[in-house]
Amino acid sequence: MKPGLFQIRTAAASLSLVCLPFTFAAQNPAEAELAGAPAQAQSDSRKSIEEYEQEIRKREAEHGVYDPATGEYLLSVGLVYQNNGQHDDAVDAFSRALQIKRVNDGLQSTGQLLILEQLVKSNIANADWEEVDRNYQQLLWIHKRNYDAGDPRLLPVVDKVGRWKLKAYKENLLDGSAIRVIGESEKLFRNTIDILERQYGENDPRLINPLYGRALTNYQYAIEVANTPQDEFHGAGSPTRTQVVCRTIPTPNGGARRICNTIRVPDPSYYATQSSNKDFALGQRIVAVGKALKHIVQIHESNPDLPKDSHARALVHLGDWSLLRGKKTTAYKHYKTAYQLLVDSGEHQEVIEELFGKPQNLPALRLPLPEIDDKLEEEKTTTVLASFDVSSSGRAKNVQIIESEPADATSARRKAKKTIRARLYRPRFENGEPVATVGNKIRIVD
Repeated sequence: MKPGLFQIRTAAASLSLVCLPFTFAAQNPAEAELAGAPAQAQSDSRKSIEEYEQEIRKREAEHGVYDPATGEYLLSVGLVYQNNGQHDDAVDAFSRALQIKRVNDGLQSTGQLLILEQLVKSNIANADWEEVDRNYQQLLWIHKRNYDAGDPRLLPVVDKVGRWKLKAYKENLLDGSAIRVIGESEKLFRNTIDILERQYGENDPRLINPLYGRALTNYQYAIEVANTPQDEFHGAGSPTRTQVVCRTIPTPNGGARRICNTIRVPDPSYYATQSSNKDFALGQRIVAVGKALKHIVQIHESNPDLPKDSHARALVHLGDWSLLRGKKTTAYKHYKTAYQLLVDSGEHQEVIEELFGKPQNLPALRLPLPEIDDKLEEEKTTTVLASFDVSSSGRAKNVQIIESEPADATSARRKAKKTIRARLYRPRFENGEPVATVGNKIRIVD
């Protein structure tokens, strides 16, 4: 097993919460269209649902079901339904409006973007994750049909869909292969990076968020590869080879006769190449994580005007990755550099406290998609409150369950205890040095 692979595997469920500071400056075309939407869509609160429905029936009778103005009224009534929390009705109205837009303007029309954005909002409210994915894919397809591969106007939607795929993987929201879902997310972040590098160069700060996205998706991809059975990887040649097996049997006249048969047996070289291919696939993902995190640090070093706390966070994330891989000396070097950077700035005591004031579950990194995060939190019902100590080397000790909701959630309590023990933690720092911490508390939502 590769050094640090155990830590990488056991950290699979340990993504904690750090929001990243950079956003794209480019405007989403759907948002731009919303600003100039039809008057009916902007004044949806001025009319009642009954008035809209009456107008829709009238226009359908006079002009047919595919009249463009009917689509505008359907969009408006959909917004009213959405604001009222009637998301099934909103989805129906938006879907009808979308069909009218496609009939009149074509399948590639950017006029669909506003409607699709609203559909996604109601799909999220309904926790209809397959439809969220389908409509995000449609948004991405329309953008790619209307803009060249390197066009910066692609950035917002590629970034948003990449984040959604990452969330869908992390929360197991979609049916099908987990590797496929996380692979789609990784590819989208990679596309974002390629566009930005062509437009602005490899040290542009706009690369920071998608690089974090690529680091996180490759980390999750590595976990999937590590947990995939070896027999699912291709080997060189055939899994079996021929072998001649002979045996001697007596004959009736007191003699003996030798009989040989050709049979197929497992080929050790095939299984050896399966193992090599798995190690290679895992190694690719591990290298990609480190490369992305180092690139982020490089961007900060090339742009000294960037916020010092952002630079410190980049060093801390690189330190976390080194610690997960068993490179303690390198990790602590990055931590101490980040700590000193914040101290020297003289204005980031709150960040020092955040990063180093208490043990942090690793890796302390994610890309949030708030409206989906909020919906998922509403659905989770079992919580466990635990206390534990963390050594100066980042290991959990003396894990105790304080309470759970519901109180008899035996399985959740046992799972929480096991999860805390398996995690690796960035230790608390005092005066730039790692120290042990007792009595840490954490609430785990299951």
